[in-house]
Amino acid sequence: MGAYLLRRVLFFLPTLLLITLLSFFISQSAPGDPVEQMLAGRAGGGGDQLAERQATRQAYLEKRRELGLDLPIFYFAVAPLAEPETLYRIPEVPVQDALRRLVYKFGNWEAVEAYYHALLRLDSAFYAAPPDSGWKDRTEAQAILTLLPQEKNYEEILYKLKQLAIRLPASLRPYWAAVNQAAQALPETAQPWKVYIPALHWYGTQNQYHRWLVGLLQGDFGLSYQDKRPISSKLGEAVRWSLVINLISIALAYLIAIPLGVVAAVRRGQWQDRTIGLVLFMLDSLPSFWVGTLAIVFLCGGDYLNLFPPGGVQSTEHSPEWPLLERLADWGYHLILPVLVYTYGSLAFLSRQMRAALLEVLRQDYIRTARAKGLSERQVIWKHAFRNSLIPIITLLASVFPAMISGSVILETIFSIPGMGFLSYGAMVARDYPVIIAVFTIGAVLTMVGILVADVLYALVDPRISYARR
Repeated sequence: MGAYLLRRVLFFLPTLLLITLLSFFISQSAPGDPVEQMLAGRAGGGGDQLAERQATRQAYLEKRRELGLDLPIFYFAVAPLAEPETLYRIPEVPVQDALRRLVYKFGNWEAVEAYYHALLRLDSAFYAAPPDSGWKDRTEAQAILTLLPQEKNYEEILYKLKQLAIRLPASLRPYWAAVNQAAQALPETAQPWKVYIPALHWYGTQNQYHRWLVGLLQGDFGLSYQDKRPISSKLGEAVRWSLVINLISIALAYLIAIPLGVVAAVRRGQWQDRTIGLVLFMLDSLPSFWVGTLAIVFLCGGDYLNLFPPGGVQSTEHSPEWPLLERLADWGYHLILPVLVYTYGSLAFLSRQMRAALLEVLRQDYIRTARAKGLSERQVIWKHAFRNSLIPIITLLASVFPAMISGSVILETIFSIPGMGFLSYGAMVARDYPVIIAVFTIGAVLTMVGILVADVLYALVDPRISYARR
């Protein structure tokens, strides 16, 4: 068993590496610029346009450096020879994509770089120009100049430059001429053969993935785009409520469903079996969100009974200074309805699985042998048949670990529980990708842990299973 566990743990390491790679590159391919999302609402309130633009850009660069986005993505990159290894240093992602597209078209980075720097000089001169009441087309020119660095189509670049030329004052014409000259030089200096020759760029450990992976191993998932808080603290606050509720509900479900399944199997075809099947089938047919809503309407005040609070995890006057038993009683009073709603839905499935597994075991030859030896029916059921029939139940247990921290979006919303389901839903609505990726990664790791625990329990409940011979 020890050797098997060691092999499985060693096998988990490359699996975990693949999971982290998948999580990271999914987050990289997510739409939008995380820096702009985190700096939203911090625009200036007028005044000197050049100073305001410089301050905004400086804040953008500082936040980008703080998030590590000024580093290359991975340890290495395989790219065409035409693409420079420093393209990642261009701050704006849309501009990076536009310059990369031009490099792939013309194959001459030096010419593309000259065009980009000419655009930057025109941009600085544009915002440094004093306001002129006679400059009627300033707004249109500003719109064109803002979109021009992000333009990927060469013909569209030439068209926008022509549109920009007729909207600029004479003082900015030399800067425009430099941009136009650099744009015209792109096809003249083209080296398309460089696009078809691969090149390897090695960056070492100074890259975004290495920084993200080290932080992940240390429990640091980065910052939330939504409120700029550390994700680890948000997860810590949310996971405790989902964990408590799911642990209690899962324990109750197994403690109730397994005996019911045993009774239904032993009394197959009798009134006990039919009654248990009917009741559990009815419970399984009731949607949890509907039952939760009815519980709040009929049991939480209003026009009907006022037995439980309608939501939340603790009373408004709850204090850490209360005695432990009083705090536990307050939490239990608020969580009893959510736990019951969480629990009833899985009873029918677990019970039917237990019934089917026990019926299959009871048909085996060694059960007939045990009865022939004169053992009582209780000994036959609980000593010989029960352990071997737990295999399907243990298999289902492998999915419990990720479920314990995933929470339920609908039920946590209905009962106002600040758990993982509610956090994940809010992150998806706000496109808070670091939070989503953190939940995904933790869930994947817990799935692997659940599979390992299930394998260990197989050997414990069924002596015929031995990993030592493998």
